[in-house]
Amino acid sequence: MPNTFTDNRDRWFQLSDVDYLGQFVKAWLAFNAWYRNAYSETHDRNIIEEIKWNTNPIASRLRPLLRQKSEEAERFRTDIGLLHHRLARYELHSGKGQEKVCITLNRIVIRSEPPIVEKDTFYRWSCKVERVKNGDVTVVVTKPDGMRKVNVAAHKFDLSHLETNADFGDIPDSIKARFRVCYSKVNPRIERDLTIGNADLIACGTYSFGCGEDFLFAGVVEALYQMRCALFHGELVPTRDASECYEPAYRIVRQMLEAVG
Repeated sequence: MPNTFTDNRDRWFQLSDVDYLGQFVKAWLAFNAWYRNAYSETHDRNIIEEIKWNTNPIASRLRPLLRQKSEEAERFRTDIGLLHHRLARYELHSGKGQEKVCITLNRIVIRSEPPIVEKDTFYRWSCKVERVKNGDVTVVVTKPDGMRKVNVAAHKFDLSHLETNADFGDIPDSIKARFRVCYSKVNPRIERDLTIGNADLIACGTYSFGCGEDFLFAGVVEALYQMRCALFHGELVPTRDASECYEPAYRIVRQMLEAVG
C-alpha cells in the first residue's frame, strides 16, 4: 500500500527547490525595463557600458558597498564571493564560435575600446593597424623599399586572419613577431583578472579581489550581463550546477533594482 505521507513529502521537497534561472530572468526583465526608460541609447551593450563606468544610481549605491561596513555591504560582497566561487567551479559560457567566452571573474572583459590606430617600424619595415568604428580591422605592412607587402582587411579583430595571409607568412619571423604585438594592441576587448591588482584587497566572502572597487564593480556587472546573454540566447544547459551560478547573480540584480527603486 502506498505511503501517502512519504509521497507527499518527496513531491513537496522537489517543489521546494528555488528556480534561480527563472528568478534571474524576472529580475533582469525588471532591470531591463528600468534602464530602457533611464537611457536614450537603444543597444543593451552600450547601456551596460554606461552603467559599468559612468555616474548612475546603481553605481552610486553599490560601488561604495565594496568598502563599507554594513549589513547591506556584507550581503553584496558575500554574493560577489559566492558568484566567483560558483563560476570558477562550473564552466558557464556566453557567445558562440570565436566569440565564445567562459564567464569568470578571473578573466572578464572590463571594457570595449574605441576605434584605434597602431603603428610600428622595425628594421625599416613598417606596420599600420587600424580598427574603425564598425569593428573592421585593416593591416598594411610596407617593405624597406616602400612597396606594400601586406594589405589585409577583416570584419573584426582576428589574429588568425592575419596569420593565414600568404604575404604575411613570407615576412621574416622577427618582423612578424614584432607586428603581431602591434596588431594585438587594437584588440577591442580588454580582459582582466579581478583577483589581481595593487589596490587594497576587497574581501568578498572567502575571496579577495585586488583590482579596486571601480574594476570590481564593472567586472561584476559585465559577468551578470554575459550570464543574461547565455540564458536569454538559449546557450545555457539548464543543470542544477548552472542554476546555482544564478543564485548569487539573482540576488545581486535584486540589489541593483533596490538601488533604483
